[in-house]
Amino acid sequence: MKKWFPLLVVLLLLLASGCQSVQPASAEAPPEIASLHREVQLLNLINGLELMPDQMRFIIEKAQETQELREELQAGADTEEMAGVLEQFKATLMAGENIPADLAEQWHAVEGRLHAAKDDYEAELVRIAGEVEEVLGEHQLYALEQYVPCVVPPKGELRVGQAQDTGGGEAVLKRLWAIPDDQFKRHEEKIARRVLERIREHLHGAALILDEEAELERIEGLMEEAYEAVRPAVEPTAVIARHLLDPAIIPLLEEKLALVEK
Repeated sequence: MKKWFPLLVVLLLLLASGCQSVQPASAEAPPEIASLHREVQLLNLINGLELMPDQMRFIIEKAQETQELREELQAGADTEEMAGVLEQFKATLMAGENIPADLAEQWHAVEGRLHAAKDDYEAELVRIAGEVEEVLGEHQLYALEQYVPCVVPPKGELRVGQAQDTGGGEAVLKRLWAIPDDQFKRHEEKIARRVLERIREHLHGAALILDEEAELERIEGLMEEAYEAVRPAVEPTAVIARHLLDPAIIPLLEEKLALVEK
C-alpha cells in the first residue's frame, strides 16, 4: 500500500465538503419516494450545468427520442415466447430431467434476438448522447465529468464529490483527482494547513509537531504524489446517456424552460 494512502483517507474524509453521500434508492422504497429522489438528483445536475433555453429544448427533444427508442425495444421484445421457454425450463428441471437440445436452441435464439436489439439500442443511445455533447460548452462538459448524483449539492469552490463516502480508497482518491489542476495548485497550501489542523484535532494533542513548516511541506508532498497518480478519465457521453437522456428529465426541463420563458 502506498505510504500516503492513510493520510489521504484522513485528509479527504475530514476536509471534503458539500454533497452528502447518497446511496441508491432502496428497491423497497415507495415508487413516489424513488421518483422524487431521482428528480432532485437531476435538478442538481440541471442547475449545475446552467443550461441555456436552446440547450434545454434540444435535450428535451433528444430525451424524447431516446424514450421512443426504449419503448420500441420493450415492445419488440418477445416476452411471451421468452416466458414460455422459461416455463418449459422450469418444468423440465423440476422433474429432474435434462434440458432438451431443441428447447436450449429456442432459448438461445430468443436471447440472441434480445441481445441484438439491445446492441442496436445502445448504439443509437451513444449517437444521441454524442449529439447532446456537441451542443454543450467546455465548462458544462467539465461539470458533467465531475457530476456525482446527490440530494444535497456541493458547496464551495472545490467540488470534490461526496463528502461522507467511506466506501474505500478508490472513492477517496477520486475526490482528490476531481480537483482541477489550477485549483489544486492554488489551494494546495491552504488544504495542507487545514489537514494539519484536523490532524491535531483528531489526535487531541497526542502528537507533538516541532517544525510546523516542515510538516506542511511533507503533507503537500504526499498530496502531490497522490494527485499526480494516473487519473481515470470520465467519458461525458456516458454521463449524458445515463442522466441527460433519462426520461425523468423531460418534465423537469419543460418546467424549467417554462419558468425561464415567462
